[in-house]
Amino acid sequence: MPLEFKNSPKPTLGVEVEIQLIDRGTKNLVGGAVPLLEEARMVPGLTLKAELTQAMAEINTEICGTVREAGGSLARQLAQVRGLAAKRNLEIAVSGTHPFQDWRERKIFPDERHAQILEKYRWLVRRWTTFGMHVHVGVADGDRAIHILNALINYIPHLIALSGSSPYWGGTDTGLHSCRSAVTESFPTGGLPYFLPDWKGFEKYFETLLGTGAIQSIKDIYWDIRPHFDFGTIEVRVCDGLPTLKETLALAAFVHCLVVWIDDQFQKGRRPRQIHMQRYWLAPENKWQAVRYGLDGRIVSPDSDEKKFLRDDVAALLDLLRPVAASLDCSAELEDVLRILDRGPSSIRQRQVFDRTESLVAVVESLIEELKQE
Repeated sequence: MPLEFKNSPKPTLGVEVEIQLIDRGTKNLVGGAVPLLEEARMVPGLTLKAELTQAMAEINTEICGTVREAGGSLARQLAQVRGLAAKRNLEIAVSGTHPFQDWRERKIFPDERHAQILEKYRWLVRRWTTFGMHVHVGVADGDRAIHILNALINYIPHLIALSGSSPYWGGTDTGLHSCRSAVTESFPTGGLPYFLPDWKGFEKYFETLLGTGAIQSIKDIYWDIRPHFDFGTIEVRVCDGLPTLKETLALAAFVHCLVVWIDDQFQKGRRPRQIHMQRYWLAPENKWQAVRYGLDGRIVSPDSDEKKFLRDDVAALLDLLRPVAASLDCSAELEDVLRILDRGPSSIRQRQVFDRTESLVAVVESLIEELKQE
């Protein structure tokens, strides 16, 4: 039976941010999600959702027209959650991983869906206390969603390099800018999306997995980017959680502009830079360059063998996206991507704090303060 893609006539925007629940004394993660969510249900306008483990939760914006509108929603809800958390002696922060938590101590959120995930994936799930930022952009139909997805594969390294905030895992410096990416890739339906020619190709893939019991819904496909037909969106899931609201909105603007720009190119009969099936093998190496080296990684262009520094390619891409940002009323937020290029992503800042203090507790404190300041 054909899947219905709930079309979005306008490129609406939605942002999801996964937050860490941190003990005020030890600065370690703590399983406070169950009582926190119960209290959150009583707060008007607060959309706080359960995540895989009890040391995390997710804030969702409403369906928004602009990045600025999404920012207002996130700022308000973060303040509400911080107030609820403070009553329970908790702090909140955002980054791709908590620097020193032990995944073996985490407890799965007690509901049916998460119990099923645990039963299926076992050890993989118990490691999966990672924190991302997801961006939904409305798309007109399924075929356009797949065309956009195929083109966006080329920009996964850019998004990882700009958002990288998970250099530490279990108290160890991994040598990576985004070790969260390595964790999420371990799932059978995680990591890079498959190259699919059109919506019918995705329908066949989805229905096969659904029919064999491999998945229960679109939520069980953990790709870096996925078409979310229930919402009528492209959902970009590859970004690490960003420690500040300003950085979160900069990446949201970057994604919003990318999706609209790519779609516009296709509607005008042009083909934006795209990973082709014949050169799809470039995608894993290009992604690894960003995971390992961040903005200093070097990627290979899909239409030539030219190697470019991600830092330079992001800057060139911003020139193409500025007219789109003006049309979407997010020019100021897009320009904040330049700040990330100048000062570096969170992975750099976390390592600078550790170099000064030799303390991962101090790193966590810096993440808490960064979110508070904004």
